[in-house]
Amino acid sequence: MTRSKLILIITTSILIALLHFFVSPYRFTLYNYDLKLGEIAEKDIIAPFDFYVYKSDENLQAEQETAAAKVQPIYKVSENLKFNAQKNLDFVMQHFALANNKNTESIRNKLLQNGYNVSSENVSYLLEDNRRLNIYNFLTEELTKIFNIGIYPDNYAYQEIKIAKLNRITDFELKRLYSLEEAKNKLISKLSSEREKKTVRELADIILIENIVVDNEMTSLEQQKAKENVPLTVGKIQKNEQIIGKNQKVTSIELLKLNSLVRTQKDQQSSKSNFELLMSSLGTFLLSMLILSFFCYVLYLFFPENFSTLSRLIVVMGSLLFSIILTIIVNQVFKIPSLIVPFSFSVLLIALIFNPHIGILYNFINLIFVSLFLNWSFINPAILSIASFGGIIALKRMKKRQEYYPLTLYLLLSYFIVITAISLIRFENFSIYLWYLLWGIISSVTSIVGLILIVPVVERKLNMATKQILLELLDFDNPLLQRMSKITPGTYHHSLIVGNLAESAAEAVGANHLLARVGSYYHDIGKIENPQFFIENNPNSTELHDKMMANESALLIKQHITDGLSLAKKHNLPKPVIEIIQQHHGIGQIRYFYTKAQETNLDIDEEHFYYNGPKPRSKEAAIVMIADIVESTTKSLEDFSETAINKILDDTVFKLVNDGQLDEAPLTLKELDIIKTYMLPIITGVYRKRLEYPEN
Repeated sequence: MTRSKLILIITTSILIALLHFFVSPYRFTLYNYDLKLGEIAEKDIIAPFDFYVYKSDENLQAEQETAAAKVQPIYKVSENLKFNAQKNLDFVMQHFALANNKNTESIRNKLLQNGYNVSSENVSYLLEDNRRLNIYNFLTEELTKIFNIGIYPDNYAYQEIKIAKLNRITDFELKRLYSLEEAKNKLISKLSSEREKKTVRELADIILIENIVVDNEMTSLEQQKAKENVPLTVGKIQKNEQIIGKNQKVTSIELLKLNSLVRTQKDQQSSKSNFELLMSSLGTFLLSMLILSFFCYVLYLFFPENFSTLSRLIVVMGSLLFSIILTIIVNQVFKIPSLIVPFSFSVLLIALIFNPHIGILYNFINLIFVSLFLNWSFINPAILSIASFGGIIALKRMKKRQEYYPLTLYLLLSYFIVITAISLIRFENFSIYLWYLLWGIISSVTSIVGLILIVPVVERKLNMATKQILLELLDFDNPLLQRMSKITPGTYHHSLIVGNLAESAAEAVGANHLLARVGSYYHDIGKIENPQFFIENNPNSTELHDKMMANESALLIKQHITDGLSLAKKHNLPKPVIEIIQQHHGIGQIRYFYTKAQETNLDIDEEHFYYNGPKPRSKEAAIVMIADIVESTTKSLEDFSETAINKILDDTVFKLVNDGQLDEAPLTLKELDIIKTYMLPIITGVYRKRLEYPEN
């Protein structure tokens, strides 16, 4: 990569970074809306960015309270209640063990005083130490088992209960636990004696208690989670979506959207400092440098002929900057939907001026930078990028510059298919879909109009041999061709035949066959200035040369190259065509007049008898050279048999190779054989003698 091209890449990257600094999407713009419920909007209000629509505080609070109320209480197994139950049992039994007076009524009264209602019959039964000890041991053991499983409240309304253990909530079916009555029955069922059962039942009424109780802390946490799970928003507004239309009354829904927009702005707090923006722009510069360097390297690697000059690379970089500026104008200045950005303009401009392959590569680069200036919003640029492929495909169908309708048709059709597919995927409202279609049509039509206006200017400034310019140059209404046909009809006819030969051969070896034909048509235009000195235009030209010195004749013959270059530049012919005019004789010798000079013993400067060159440096120029010699030599034959013409082809190529005339042309020996093969039937067909029909 040359220094000048590197400077261009750096300059372009700096400009992109500066644009990003001054119009960065991170530069926060505060939007204020003073509309109230029931007022009429004076203008359309379009969403400047994506945001969520928040619920009103009243609705949100009501929904949160409802969600919290639906939370099932969380319970826990209380170890304290288990301990208290055992404590109560111990306390009851102590009345018997510590009583000085073993009187039944005395013990019963003390129990009543402490809140324990034990019948006289059971007090009397427990006065005996063995019985009491057995009952105590039995209850101690069984109560531990029952309380470990748990006794749930009798008023519990669910079939399952949520119990928190070690901060983990587990669902238990009620049948796995005990109700208070079930716990009593469980105790009694373990006893065989009716007398013991009666005593235990009464003690169970005193001791047993529900030890599965509400865990207020865990329940509050679950209720808070339920509140937090209530969505804060009711939907999402996308960038460029209309919030309210002009002359439309503000309803509670639109007011909610506007309030949400203002709230989002405050929540974002995205107003960045200049230092932060500078760092962001530095990142943009580095990214631009990397992408543009890769891009230029690929262009140099695969399309060197298209980017041999700095001016062509300037067009690419300028197109990219122009695309970015259009994006900024649409998005930042007019604040209209980004689908209106004439994305396809620069893509198709590059594809038209250079070739569709470069256009496809540029399409991807353009997508990245446009998305960057839309705050990395890829969806709309991607839609336009995919649609642009339809336009690139249509370029193959364009025969003339005026035929932009296939390009427009393909571009619109591609956009229609893409936007329809995207809308179906995203469940878009039909009215929104129609808006998308309108925006895409505006983008496509604007791009085509821009192409019609800009492409001719750029092509002329770059002096390029684009398909469109070459097709125009083949038009027989072209002033230069018309002048040639009138002033030098022999040269004109010769050029047409050379064009047929060159085009066929060029296409066979993968060269630009259109350029080869155009180069053939114009390779001898310099003969217009002195047509009488060339035998194809004047059969008596030898008489004119006989009156001149051999070196003067040679200089006059050479002059048709210089005159041709002057005419070509005057009529703004593309540079590759000019190069064919300049190179189609290479540095070959003007043999006829050189021999004449030797025969007349003329003191000569050999340089006068050689063309100035340079040698052909492209396949097209080399093919035109071969075709020019073959056609000129063949028409001087008396024998137009295929064998004779084939010999001319072989001799011509052999001599050019031996003389080194094709050293700089990128042609292989195999390709030279192919060129001869494809030229033979054409030149044979042109000069084949017709049968003589008998006269009647």
